[in-house]
Amino acid sequence: MKQRLMNVLLSAGLGLSLILAGFTPSMYAEENAQQQVQSSVKGFGTENRNWVTEKKTLNFERYAVKVQETVEIEVRDGTVIRGRLLLPEGLEGPLPTIVQLNGYGHAEYGNSFEGMLIDLAERGYAVLHVSMRGSGTSDGEAGLYNFYGQDGYDVIEWAADQPWSNGNVGTTGLSLLGISQWLAAKELPPSLKAISPVVACTNCYDTLWNPGGMESGPGRIARGYEYEVAKEHRNFDEWWQERSVSTEQLKAIADSGVAAFISGGWNDYISPGNIEAYELYSAAGGASKMIVSPGSHAYLSGVMPYEFEDYQALWFDHYLKGEDNQVEERDPVLIYVQGANQWRYETSWPLADTNYAELFFNDKKSKSIDSINDGSLTAKAPNKKRSSASYNYSPEDGPFLPSLLSSSGRLPINQQPYEEETVTWTTDALSVPTEVTGNIEATFWAEVEAEDADFVVQVTDVAPDGTSKQVVAGYLNASRADSQTTPKPLKPGETKKYTVEILPTSYVFEKGHRIRVSIAGGAKALEGQPGPQGPGLNPTPSTVEIYQDAAHPSSFKLPLIGVSGLMTTKANKQTIENSSDKGLVGAEK
Repeated sequence: MKQRLMNVLLSAGLGLSLILAGFTPSMYAEENAQQQVQSSVKGFGTENRNWVTEKKTLNFERYAVKVQETVEIEVRDGTVIRGRLLLPEGLEGPLPTIVQLNGYGHAEYGNSFEGMLIDLAERGYAVLHVSMRGSGTSDGEAGLYNFYGQDGYDVIEWAADQPWSNGNVGTTGLSLLGISQWLAAKELPPSLKAISPVVACTNCYDTLWNPGGMESGPGRIARGYEYEVAKEHRNFDEWWQERSVSTEQLKAIADSGVAAFISGGWNDYISPGNIEAYELYSAAGGASKMIVSPGSHAYLSGVMPYEFEDYQALWFDHYLKGEDNQVEERDPVLIYVQGANQWRYETSWPLADTNYAELFFNDKKSKSIDSINDGSLTAKAPNKKRSSASYNYSPEDGPFLPSLLSSSGRLPINQQPYEEETVTWTTDALSVPTEVTGNIEATFWAEVEAEDADFVVQVTDVAPDGTSKQVVAGYLNASRADSQTTPKPLKPGETKKYTVEILPTSYVFEKGHRIRVSIAGGAKALEGQPGPQGPGLNPTPSTVEIYQDAAHPSSFKLPLIGVSGLMTTKANKQTIENSSDKGLVGAEK
């Protein structure tokens, strides 16, 4: 009973925290939407790509829904899992079947987790919504992803064997309810034919709980007993491996014939894990489709040409009903390009015609910011014998970057005041609007005077007036750079090469804007920030020196679309300098 109560409190806690802090997700969503309206431009060279230009609707018959409460399923160890069954009235079975594995509990009919399920039942599916063990009305002890694979397998196979099921089962759900789908799928239940994990992750250690191997952040600490369990497993040990889906296991799921409909949002804190899963799953030959919206931690909305619910129904109709609706023949990747503010089809992820531009850290002043070093990003490799930029870090004083995502997405603030306290490298002004779509990397040589350190790498869009908006960020714990399973303390004073995988994005930088990379020792939430998600702070003080010379060519790799290299100009230089002299707008520190 205690564990069930804790699950209910956790489920409600995020919304309560937003209210107490005086924030609502809609405040941020509205401000971000206003920013998008102000600017809409396609990247140079992308004008003739497969842009979506009109909305389409599907015509389908809807049925009334009959609700059967108190479904009981005994899993292999005798634990009873309970749930609710939704059946379309007036439609004779057996029916294709949808299962939702809910670690928060299935609650009362019509709750916030059930809207998508009711929609599918109305479209002619038998839908089973269950509470995972220890949650809702189910028996057993709750835990962090405990028995999600085994119990998920048993529930799926039980559903497939019922008289109302045609034996073809699909799963759906977002966040924790998407994670449970991946963990059930890795057990390879033979009746599972299709999954639809939304804003989920397959390796939640690296994506969600310990980003880049760093400490768990405030969003995870707020999970209460789950955090207490997770912090006992600081490394990616066997416990975490049981609760993750490896590359080999993703291939096994693909080989078993499960069709994966994978989705997320560029401004969500878990979606990068789903995007990586799609990349691996599609490379393994699995039937798959990916949709990425501009949104945050929620079901996708405003998708074009079809709404998300219609796309998902088309997927299930094909793989569970056997309908020939050509859903598998459409381009498998549908992304929202931020800046262009338009949807576009692509044939693969990463995009097949990506041009990777390597920009080197240079000690030449960009004159765009008064940071610790104000370096430049240039296409030419450095030739100096020795050059570096350094900073001192402490968990009390930083330097920090406010890179943590809110539950409703990215903070719409000016990052420039915070970047001033870090080491930065900035390009010249762009001569054409430039699209960056894909996986970004920063590779640099660093010397750390400590046994451990964190690297927070943030990419921002710098406007001509000097204001700087976060595009994306990445994280790395130095002692776990080589292995998150067996970390090794750093040798103080040793120069080592590090690669930080920055989270994926699709974003157009406008003409006249600059691209900036900032590196700090920690990421910290702003006071009153709603539901901050991301890593926590490293407790170890350190001195970090980042090299940028001929022997240590540190660089930043950008996935460019439409252009072969970064096209810049110095025509805006005087304007930017004058604007900087007059002061900058945005958030105050």
